[in-house]
Amino acid sequence: MKGIDLLPSGLPRPPRTSPLRIMAATSVCAFVLVVVLLYVVKAQEVADLRRSLKAQEEDYARYAWLDRDIQETRKSKDEVLAKLASARKQVDGGLPAQEILGNLSRLIPAGVRLVQFGLADDGKATIDGEAASLEAVASLMLTLEESDLFEDVRLTGARRAGESAGLLAFQAQATLSGTGGEKP
Repeated sequence: MKGIDLLPSGLPRPPRTSPLRIMAATSVCAFVLVVVLLYVVKAQEVADLRRSLKAQEEDYARYAWLDRDIQETRKSKDEVLAKLASARKQVDGGLPAQEILGNLSRLIPAGVRLVQFGLADDGKATIDGEAASLEAVASLMLTLEESDLFEDVRLTGARRAGESAGLLAFQAQATLSGTGGEKP
């Protein structure tokens, strides 16, 4: 059977769409659909990442004080360990009493006699003695100050020991060098 054209001959015929055009249009539509789907998926991933980042920033903000406290505690720990090491070094060696007393006997000028020498745990020394004159006491104070054993030597009191004896009783204080930890 042959097809019969029932349309009048003067009417223009509708253009026939070629299969190549249909394939091209279908390909373009499929490409646009795939790109839109990829955009939607990636936009959703970005939104999820932003929500996650916001939640993590809020968590960090809640615990930021803890990070500062940890840093301050580490600094304090380092300071305490340094002081402990310094104290151990001093305690392990002990107070060199024999060395102090040996050097002290060489520092005492003529005309001065020590009655009592006390050394406290904090390195403070108290010195009680008798001298023939105030010049001898001054000489002792200067000698102690210039030595590397003591620092901050002060005469705290001086009085006549007796009318007939002519001796001068004195009290002095000093700080033992290199004890008591680090100086501020």
